[in-house]
Amino acid sequence: MRWIFAQRLAGHSTAGIARTLNALGVPSPAAHYRARNRHRSGAGWTLRGVAPILANPRYTGQQV
Repeated sequence: MRWIFAQRLAGHSTAGIARTLNALGVPSPAAHYRARNRHRSGAGWTLRGVAPILANPRYTGQQV
């Protein structure tokens, strides 16, 4: 999580962060849930996987 925020603060786009995470082989949240929900593709990181993390109030310190 810290790496994702650091990359965004460094000016990288959410799509670029997703591409880098995939290139590094970091499992996506969908890959974790695929074991429990077979309808999820688990295809890797996407813009829609990174953006909610960056907007989550728990991660941004707005919610305790």
